[in-house]
Amino acid sequence: MLGHRFSKYTPTPETEKSDFERLLKIFMQLLLITSGNVSEALQWLTEVDKQYKLTSDQYGIGDFIEDLKRQGYITESGPKGEFKLNAKSEQMLRQSALEEIFGKLKKTRGGEHKTHHNGRGDEPTTDRRDYEFGDAVEQISMTDSIKNAQIHHGFEDFLMTERDLEVIRVNLKHRPQLF
Repeated sequence: MLGHRFSKYTPTPETEKSDFERLLKIFMQLLLITSGNVSEALQWLTEVDKQYKLTSDQYGIGDFIEDLKRQGYITESGPKGEFKLNAKSEQMLRQSALEEIFGKLKKTRGGEHKTHHNGRGDEPTTDRRDYEFGDAVEQISMTDSIKNAQIHHGFEDFLMTERDLEVIRVNLKHRPQLF
């Protein structure tokens, strides 16, 4: 019988992170959620700590805040003495956001674009053309069409006709013949 056997995970010393690193990762996520509000993120971290016991007697939230200040992540230089992000934290947030967005992208193989003709297809271009009967509604450039209607008919009496419509050109992909 095929299957999986799971056992308790015991981290090795090189994979085990320090208390500061574990809390920093959670803190950075909370900063994203709170739009960079350090005080609110620390309040949430305290609540999460109470619920999930993230800290120990040897290393608590107060120690974490002191480490954040000492390592240059936050400062108490706000107008009313509140915590503010330093450039180091802002850079780390940007980097983690970019890694989250682009880190999972994989390279694909090149497409088979064997034609230089424009028409219905999958890849929109910046080119526009006049509307022709049978064009898909999704291809109509609404901004350009409204602009044309205003030019042709004025602002006072808004009217849109077929001659005002513009369509976004798309590149044809080479499709093999089936017959």
